[in-house]
Amino acid sequence: MRHHRTRAAAAAGLTVAALAGASSFLAASASTVTVTDVPVTVDAAYVKANGRVPTPGDAITACGANRRQQNEPSTAIDARMTDVVVAGSNDYCTVELAGGTWAGFYRSTDSGRTWTDSLLPGYPTDQSPEGKASPLQQQGITNAGDPVQAWDTSGRLFYMGNAFNRVSPQNGSVWVATYDQDATHYVRTVIVGKAGPALNGRFNDKTSIEVDRGVSSPHNGNVYAAWSLFQGINGNNAIYFTRSTDHGATFTQPAKLSVGSKNVQFADIAVTSNGTVYIAYRQFDSSRGHQENAVAYVVSTDGGATFGKPQVATPFEPFDAADTAGNPTAAAAAHEQAYQHADGPAAEAGEASVGDSRDCGSGPFACTSGFVFFRHDSQPRITADPKAADQRVYLVYDATVPGSEVPSATTYNTADPAGSTLRVGQGAIYFSVLDNGHWSTPARLAPTPTGHQLFPDVNADGGVLHAVWHDSRNDPAYSVQYPPGNNGAVRDSAGFAAATPGLDTYAASSRDGGATWSVTRLSTTSQMPNYEMFGDRRVPFHGDYNYVSSVGANAYNTWTDTRQVAGGDDPRYAGGTGFDVLQCRTQDASGTWSADTCPNAGGLDQDIYGAATTG
Repeated sequence: MRHHRTRAAAAAGLTVAALAGASSFLAASASTVTVTDVPVTVDAAYVKANGRVPTPGDAITACGANRRQQNEPSTAIDARMTDVVVAGSNDYCTVELAGGTWAGFYRSTDSGRTWTDSLLPGYPTDQSPEGKASPLQQQGITNAGDPVQAWDTSGRLFYMGNAFNRVSPQNGSVWVATYDQDATHYVRTVIVGKAGPALNGRFNDKTSIEVDRGVSSPHNGNVYAAWSLFQGINGNNAIYFTRSTDHGATFTQPAKLSVGSKNVQFADIAVTSNGTVYIAYRQFDSSRGHQENAVAYVVSTDGGATFGKPQVATPFEPFDAADTAGNPTAAAAAHEQAYQHADGPAAEAGEASVGDSRDCGSGPFACTSGFVFFRHDSQPRITADPKAADQRVYLVYDATVPGSEVPSATTYNTADPAGSTLRVGQGAIYFSVLDNGHWSTPARLAPTPTGHQLFPDVNADGGVLHAVWHDSRNDPAYSVQYPPGNNGAVRDSAGFAAATPGLDTYAASSRDGGATWSVTRLSTTSQMPNYEMFGDRRVPFHGDYNYVSSVGANAYNTWTDTRQVAGGDDPRYAGGTGFDVLQCRTQDASGTWSADTCPNAGGLDQDIYGAATTG
């Protein structure tokens, strides 16, 4: 994100041959396109709200210079000025001086070729009028993230996420910020949902936002927001919803949508051209058999005032990473410590894979398989075309390919178990269409004989569909037995698998409602996705999603990228070569290692990259 050499190379344009399978929903076609992928977060001073320069001592002065992590990107193309593109991320640049992460806000006026970077107002050291007026700062909240974005048709942008403290009192909140004048002017932040003070009790997460832009909608301009509320440790998670009918000034009291279901998350929103609202979410299976792994959804035909009962769009076999920690007690303590120090995500309830660890690394994060990998869980995304005469809804999700399941050779597993047998399988992106009340049979969007696919997103506008996802088809060591970026056939003396450059970002477009797709590789270099940048440089985290936004044929895609990370060696642990990042430590006479004294030297340089595509 901070290297002008890479920006210059990207600006020249790189021709990338598309790789696609022989068939998808009906058929997938290969194409050759010119893709320019550029870092969204660039080597420049961040600006404050409404364009002001930060004052000395402000945490934002470190941003753009300290090469800290960004992940979980969102993006949105302005519906009325399509050269304007915005993006967001969990931005760790504030950790150094403010002690927590914050929501980065990035804006481009040339379709994503160059960017101006800033932060959502209200972070702890923000002394601007907007920052002091933010309810996040007024309530003493020190972290904000999970950003998502959506435009109306009048140049207003709505930017949503969650906010919290990593230690008690948590003050967990869901917020929606409004920008107008095509995102040149920050207006306000409104808290739309609160979770309560219990750090291990109620926690808001997994946000989603959409605006009614339907050409024939009586509710055009309504703003819809949904999120997951994690409640306790028993998987009693729920989907909550709120709406605004006054351009984000006020929102309704949050309402529970997932009535009758437990263990749900990953909400996403679609609005058709006549204003019908669909909210889809992941439903996890129940140990008592009361519900299955499925994509569930609810529908509103009155502008979000009321919703019908939850329905199932399709069941599926999940592609959820899980393993067994070598020392579960130490792993749990290390995860909690990392979270409290803004060095890793919060733990989440509800995942159904077998094992006590959703990610694996070194030290207390080491798993018995010897693999190193970031967490990922199957999740749905839906969209509808606000300009289409039909009222179709389009769904993508990642799942295990039926028939690809085999017994796991280790404790690592991704597919449903068969009795007491752990299983793995190939992960793929599936596509389905809701038309006249019926969902089509899901089919693979871009099938390949090798490689895992995960973190999908989809958007429809002006008769064109665009999709984006991570894809490991180019992993030289691919096997259903290994996480992406791991070669389990090669082990070091400590039993760790060898690291491989195992992940790319792919996009696809369709002009016939998903009957055929043109598939393109976006990332101009394969990543080593499992760098141990979190948990005191001992465990990876790649975020939980990618994002695509489109207006007609033109789309902008964003993803988490690790090509700029400086590799190194962790002197504290044997093994794991290739997963370690650059760090500087000394050991005293008692054998105790110091903290990393060069955290800004590139070992944490995880970035948001983006690419414009035309379908």
